[in-house]
Amino acid sequence: MSAESSPKADASGRSLEQLVADLERLEAITEGWSENQRATLSAVRSTLEAIQAEAFRRIIRAVKARPEGMAGLREAVDDPWVFNVLHYHGLLAAPGPSLVERVEAALASVRPMLAQHDGDVELVGVEGDTAKVRLVGSCDGCAFQDATLRDGVEAAVLAAVPEITKVRLVVAEAPKLVRLEGRARMGSGSGSGAVIEASPFSRPWIDAGAAEAVREGEVVAVELDAASVLLTRHRGEIKAFPNACTHLGMPLEGGYVEDGVLTCPYHGFRYRLDSGECLTAPDVALVCYPARVEGERVQVQVLT
Repeated sequence: MSAESSPKADASGRSLEQLVADLERLEAITEGWSENQRATLSAVRSTLEAIQAEAFRRIIRAVKARPEGMAGLREAVDDPWVFNVLHYHGLLAAPGPSLVERVEAALASVRPMLAQHDGDVELVGVEGDTAKVRLVGSCDGCAFQDATLRDGVEAAVLAAVPEITKVRLVVAEAPKLVRLEGRARMGSGSGSGAVIEASPFSRPWIDAGAAEAVREGEVVAVELDAASVLLTRHRGEIKAFPNACTHLGMPLEGGYVEDGVLTCPYHGFRYRLDSGECLTAPDVALVCYPARVEGERVQVQVLT
C-alpha cells in the first residue's frame, strides 16, 4: 500500500504524528510574535475551530439519524484521525479504562495481602455483572478460601467496579487443604512448620490516630503494638508502610517527599508512595499495609 492510500497518512503522504509535529513547530514560531499578533492569530484559530466543531456536530446528528448511522459512526471513530479531531473539539471523550481493566486493577490492590501467604488471584473473565476469578498458590483450596474471596477479593472488586455485582470463584479441581511450612500463623502456637489458620483478610484493623494528622506529601510515624508504621497521604489516599528502610532498617520518618517519592534520610533510598516500589533497588520494595479511614480515624492492618 502506498503512503498516499495508507490510512496512516494524508493525501500528501504525511502521517498524523508528522502533521502534529509540524503544527507544534509552527506554534513555536509565534512565541516570538508581538502580543497583538498572537491575539489576532488566536482569534482566527478560535473562529475556524468553532466553524469546524459545529460542522462536525451537524454531521454526527445526521449520521445518528440514519438506521445504520451509529454502526458507521463507531467504525469511523476507530480511525485515529477521526478520533483525535473529534476529541480535540470536545465532541468525543477520551476512552477510560475498560471494565476488565478496572476489575484487574481491583485484584491488583489485594495481591500484596495474598502474597503474604504465598497466594494470588487471577481473573478468568467477566460475564455480564459477574467477575469470575481463580485463587492460585496457597489460596487455592485453602480451608479459608471462602473468607478470602468474600472479605478480600469480592470486597475490592465490588467497591471499585459498580457494574460488577457478583464475584464467582472458579475452581479447577477439588478443594484441598494447604499447609504453609515455615511461615507464622494467625492462630495460636509458634515455631516453624506452623499452619495458617485464617484468611489473610481476617487480620484486625488497628487504630493509628486521627486522619487529619496525616497530610498530603508528609510522613508521620505511629508506634503500634504490632510495629512502627509510617503513614502518609498520597493523592488524597492514606498509605501505610513499615517505618523501616529496606536497606538497613533505618526509620523513614525523617525522610522527605517530592513528586510522590519518599527518600530515606540516611542513605537516599527512594520509594514510590503509590506502590512502595523502591526506585533505588527495585527488588526491595516497601510492604504496603492495608489502610482505611473510619470515623475520621486511620486504621491499618499490620502484615507480619
